Amino acid sequence: MQHLNHKAARSMQTRSQLSCLMLVMFVAAGLFIAPNAEADFFQLEPANEFSSVQADSGAAETAEDRLWLINTRRITSNAACADLVSPTLSISRLNACGQASPSSIDEYLATISQSPAVVLYAHGNRLESGEAIGRGLTVYRRTRQLRDRTPIDWVIWSWPSQKEGLLAKDARIKASRADTQGLYMAWILRRHAEIAVPTAMIGYSFGGRVVTGALHAAAGGKLAGRSLQGAGVTGMQINAGLVAPAIEDDWMQRCGYHSEATKNLNRLVLLYNRRDVILKRYWLINRVRGESALGYSGPKSFAARIDGTPLPVISKDCAPTVGVHHSEMDYYSDSCRAGEKMSALIDELFPN
Repeated sequence: MQHLNHKAARSMQTRSQLSCLMLVMFVAAGLFIAPNAEADFFQLEPANEFSSVQADSGAAETAEDRLWLINTRRITSNAACADLVSPTLSISRLNACGQASPSSIDEYLATISQSPAVVLYAHGNRLESGEAIGRGLTVYRRTRQLRDRTPIDWVIWSWPSQKEGLLAKDARIKASRADTQGLYMAWILRRHAEIAVPTAMIGYSFGGRVVTGALHAAAGGKLAGRSLQGAGVTGMQINAGLVAPAIEDDWMQRCGYHSEATKNLNRLVLLYNRRDVILKRYWLINRVRGESALGYSGPKSFAARIDGTPLPVISKDCAPTVGVHHSEMDYYSDSCRAGEKMSALIDELFPN
């Protein structure tokens, strides 16, 4: 009888593990895009992205890391109407399979106040809610494999990036939404500052626009004509990683649209691609020829940090790896090694 009970328990455990794996694969399944779709302006990814996510679905997590989801898809994307005093952000805890359980801002802040470090990850364009979770967990695993084993809190910022029309129209809508998302994320950053939790930020494409906008707004800067209440917060010493960021290449310069961002930065990693056929047409967003994306042109100059010193920037043109594609996960493979660079950003938050 004990032998039969042992076999039954093992069978149930196997079914549970298979169930978890199938859920991750289901979440990731929406990432397939037809091969001819890469010509679409700010299209999601090339077709080979599906296999990349599947391959990572079984990667190991550690019990110490905590996974979170902050979802802004149910609140307004109109900056003029956004509640910047107490936004109703939907906060959940995630398990390794991407299953969410409801949480709250109070629980989130109380939990991360004891954390060695928090990483905020903002995804790119044209992802549905489930796809955003799958992508955030994939990037988490790519960095987890390479970094220090000190436990962290990994936060996926899920914003309304689902497809809205075609070509440049969609990109203009998302560019506008990124301002609102930057204001919401800045509100979260100020809460991080209040509890003095070390923070790193990673953003891809329009997610990079959200990240730099949040850093700027947290310091008191305006986005879409709006700013957070109260005095700006500076000197947070945040390490940030931008992958193919869809922002103008002069926005982080002195007097640029995101000029205050560097006042909260410790250092920056910038991965760009001079062959990106999508970011090459970045100028179509505002219909101004000559405008160039930072994720296409690479670094020029940046405003100083809060202490007046130059911002340390590590940059790399990943064109030999990524080619003409606007593909996030290609940056995490081969010679570009985004996972290694982002892992180093996180590890630097820990005391020696």
